[in-house]
Amino acid sequence: MKSQVGNRFTSECKLLCRPSHWQRRQKRKRNGIGQTEVAASTVIVGILMVASLSTIAASRRSQVGESNKVRGIAIAEALISEIANLPMREPSCDCGFGLETGESGTNRINFDDVDDYRGLVDAPLKSRNGTALPGYTAFTRSVFVDMVSAGDWNAISGSYSGIYRITVVIRVGTSEVCRLVTYRTSASSGTSSLASFSSIN
Repeated sequence: MKSQVGNRFTSECKLLCRPSHWQRRQKRKRNGIGQTEVAASTVIVGILMVASLSTIAASRRSQVGESNKVRGIAIAEALISEIANLPMREPSCDCGFGLETGESGTNRINFDDVDDYRGLVDAPLKSRNGTALPGYTAFTRSVFVDMVSAGDWNAISGSYSGIYRITVVIRVGTSEVCRLVTYRTSASSGTSSLASFSSIN
């Protein structure tokens, strides 16, 4: 008798303790939602990380670009200052436009007038005495010297009118980062003066 009661009690207890069909569904449902949330969270975190890295990379490129521009302006101004301290034309003779005999296009130490810088390409960057400038291995300086009309400084002239337009272009790799333009005029006494200065880019 006692055994039957005990067995019955055990069976009823099992029935009461057994999770109902609804409870089993809820448990499975909760497990399913958890996995979906983890997957969605992983995707969202991945998207945010990609966006964040893209923003950091863009910011870095912008900083490098601004730094190159500032450095480019500095080395362009230095070269224009070097050119501006020289006479307009060859002191000893009227020897034409550009380099004269004994002057090299790769060594500025012998440049003694403005038009000697016509067509100069300075890469890697060097000082006037030929010493390499550290930290500028990717930079190139190009110089353009043009004779312009006295009546229109934007018009290139085929003959000397006493006015030169000097343009210095700075590139990093193949990208132009700075362009400075200045005009030099020759006074009646033969001396030179910096007539105007402008920066572009």
